Amino acid sequence: MKRKRCMLNGAMLFLAILFWDCTGKAYYEHSPYKHIFEEEEVFLGNDVSSPFCDFSIDYTYLNEDNDSVAMLINRKIQQEFLGEEYATITPEMAVDSFKNVHLADYSREIGILYQNEKKEFGTNEGFPAWYNRTYSLVTFIEEGHEGVINASANYFVDMGGAHPNQWSRWMNFDTMSGKQLTLEEVFLPSAKTHIEKLLLDMLICMQAEQYSEENITSLEDLQKLGFLQMTNMYIPDNFLLGKEAVLFLFNRYDIAPYVAGEIIIEVPYEKIRFYLKK
Repeated sequence: MKRKRCMLNGAMLFLAILFWDCTGKAYYEHSPYKHIFEEEEVFLGNDVSSPFCDFSIDYTYLNEDNDSVAMLINRKIQQEFLGEEYATITPEMAVDSFKNVHLADYSREIGILYQNEKKEFGTNEGFPAWYNRTYSLVTFIEEGHEGVINASANYFVDMGGAHPNQWSRWMNFDTMSGKQLTLEEVFLPSAKTHIEKLLLDMLICMQAEQYSEENITSLEDLQKLGFLQMTNMYIPDNFLLGKEAVLFLFNRYDIAPYVAGEIIIEVPYEKIRFYLKK
């Protein structure tokens, strides 16, 4: 049993022209970006009381219009955000296939367990919480620093455990060539130690402000709060060359416990410009 839902954020009405196709997918057209939103529920039984998977994807990509650079960026984003197998097809096809594969995998893997237990107990009640799944992916594209496009993806997966899994992926692209700007492309090799110290100092300041009663002034103080117990400070691959600052992202568990949440360190360009290649 499937149930599809499509929704339009009211604010988008001022930014986009909405198109509906025969499958119920919503397409938003607003130059220089395009936008696809899909949401679907799949139930393992013939009624809404049976276990289900709630899937949604809110996907933004560059308007290609025969633009080879936009096409190159889109394909790289698909490869990173959706998977290697989606790197060579159009964004519309990639999103639709990604959704269908995810829901088919759920129906196959959990469906077998569900049918076996239903035969044994004859009811839709009492199934483990992890039979229900929620999957959400939201992507963004926006202008960053001069000559740079920023891309980000936010993932949310609830498999009925103690807490949902949440993580993000960030990317940067050169607007002229479409090339992805990695750490090696952006920062001087000799700057690694300096940037790591800068990030550590800024993290100490952030936590000192948040936990003012703790008197946080050192790495040891951070470690008492659960930070950097399993790793030293490092420069994450997740970074954005924003308009006013470079932002570094540490997902849950990267440098701190889950409860600390997502950690973003924002470094103004005046503090980091000496470590940039250009």
